[in-house]
Amino acid sequence: MRETRLKILQYITGIGLFFLVGTHLIVSLLSSGEPTSWESVSGRAASAGWLALFIFLLIFGLYHGIHGLRTIIMELSIPKLPAKVLDWTLLVIGLAIFGYAVYIPINAFL
Repeated sequence: MRETRLKILQYITGIGLFFLVGTHLIVSLLSSGEPTSWESVSGRAASAGWLALFIFLLIFGLYHGIHGLRTIIMELSIPKLPAKVLDWTLLVIGLAIFGYAVYIPINAFL
């Protein structure tokens, strides 16, 4: 049952990434001005809406990528104890990446 919930969450994050990345690209590219200019980037960094979008992109992308990696590794039919070690290792790595990566947009927002 746990694996089913994790797989459904994998599908939900994939669909969410499709819409979040699409929104990011459409709004960035269709906004006035050059999307990579400093004024445009700093303007987006100062927006609470963009901050939320970036954090959701980070959460969805990390879960989708790390769970995908876990699924690939688990196809090797590893024993139960190494599987638990793998789960905890990927969780710690994911939280560390999240903590480091979320600092950047929050620091730009403040």
